[in-house]
Amino acid sequence: MKFHLISLLCLWPIATAVHAQNITFVHDGLERQYRIHIPNELPESPSLVLALHGYGGNNNDMMSNYGWTELADERGFIVAFPNGTRDQWNNRFWDVDYDFHEGLDIDDDGFLRELAIHLQGLHSADPDKTFVTGFSNGAEMCFQLACRESETFMAFAPIVGMMLDTLFTNCDPAVLRPILSLNGTDDDITLYEGDMGNTGGWGAYRSIPEMMALWASILGTTDIDSTNLPDVNPNDGSIVRLDIYSSPNHDLEMWYYLVIGGGHDWPGQSGNMDISATLEVWNFFERLSVATCLGDVNESGHVSVEDLLILLSQFSLCTEDCSGDLDNDGDVDVEDLLTLIQFFGAVCETNGACCLPDGECQYISSLECADAGGEWNGALSSCTTVSCSSADYDECTEAMVVTNGFTNFSTTDATTSSDLYDDSLCPNTYLGVMNADIWFSYESTCSGTLTLSTCNDADFDTELVLYEGNCANKVQVACNGDYGDCPNYTSYIEFPVSAGQNYLIRLGGWEPGDAGNGWLGITCE
Repeated sequence: MKFHLISLLCLWPIATAVHAQNITFVHDGLERQYRIHIPNELPESPSLVLALHGYGGNNNDMMSNYGWTELADERGFIVAFPNGTRDQWNNRFWDVDYDFHEGLDIDDDGFLRELAIHLQGLHSADPDKTFVTGFSNGAEMCFQLACRESETFMAFAPIVGMMLDTLFTNCDPAVLRPILSLNGTDDDITLYEGDMGNTGGWGAYRSIPEMMALWASILGTTDIDSTNLPDVNPNDGSIVRLDIYSSPNHDLEMWYYLVIGGGHDWPGQSGNMDISATLEVWNFFERLSVATCLGDVNESGHVSVEDLLILLSQFSLCTEDCSGDLDNDGDVDVEDLLTLIQFFGAVCETNGACCLPDGECQYISSLECADAGGEWNGALSSCTTVSCSSADYDECTEAMVVTNGFTNFSTTDATTSSDLYDDSLCPNTYLGVMNADIWFSYESTCSGTLTLSTCNDADFDTELVLYEGNCANKVQVACNGDYGDCPNYTSYIEFPVSAGQNYLIRLGGWEPGDAGNGWLGITCE
């Protein structure tokens, strides 16, 4: 069965406790549920994203495990997490007509449509900036909505989903909308080659390439531009190719991410670590929300008072180098002023994650980043995925504050700390010299099991030591040099913890010269 397994690998804390509880919404005689995250700072008429869980999952899982709330805080949009109903095995699901749900008839199309409209009115969200994404069964619900409810949702982003053949042969959108889709070639649940023989029990469905060809035909996007994305993490066993389908006759696009070697995962949280599916999905939606930045006269990354002043200073005095001539008609006039006002306050695609000299990360434009002496990480990069770490985390007193999820690290410029450690707490795994070690500070988010891992996520022989307390008063409680099933002598720790307890994580190399790059994974459940 298509159970949602990502929660076993990566948990994120709920960002806004006041919005963490389920809210009841009655539809079609049923009491349905949703959770919602509303950032403290929002633009007027903000965007709204509905994020749908997988089969056997739930909305708390979707809210906690994917980084949506953190990204919503950074970018300023509302994200809602609806719950599916329960089937005969008590698993939550979206009714896309799986074979084993024959006889069940849940109006999920209507529920999600009416919920979106309700939230638009309740929270002043923009109907023209209302989107839906989902994982697995939630992705299949996205495809169903794209076929049946395209008047309500402006774009769709299904992740590792398929279309049952009944939907494939009867898909007739009322309005054509952009689509982002992602699948893995080695997915053992949503089979890349399809399953017309219904060996999986979900129902017959065609291959993923056939599904993409169908949508390319529906959208009229016949031109394809393929790009192999950077292999940021060579240890994850997969690479990503992005195919952008477009047309010379209209602006509709379909973005298809093919994870070659990828499985049934949400990239950035498990499986492929070269991209963050959450970030890619929102960037796709945001491009539709801010399709142009004609008013960004000074190319600062947003349309502001400075742009207005520049335009007014050039009014009716256009020269060959006239940045205020937004419509390129040879004059700076009322039409240009109206265009600027239309986009006033818009954030342009030139914004991205900026690592400032003090290690802080801010989502600002490249020019603002340069003025602050920071290092810019590219347009639409995010502080939720970019690590501004450096050798500043070389000693315990300089430990990087981390939480659940994956943190990118490098030990190439680090020195070896003199702090004591004892590998008798991890017999048969041996810690070596803890070469070029770096430090992390972590506050437990649960009373349960804390898991630390570089397993298959580092390019050198790693060692991990876990201390309880602070730098002035720390006690080693666990360690690991090499974990049995982890390749390349990478490491893995499980340790029972209590919520709110402070821990220090020390990461180094086995012997002199062992240093490199990787990802530290942290879960607490």
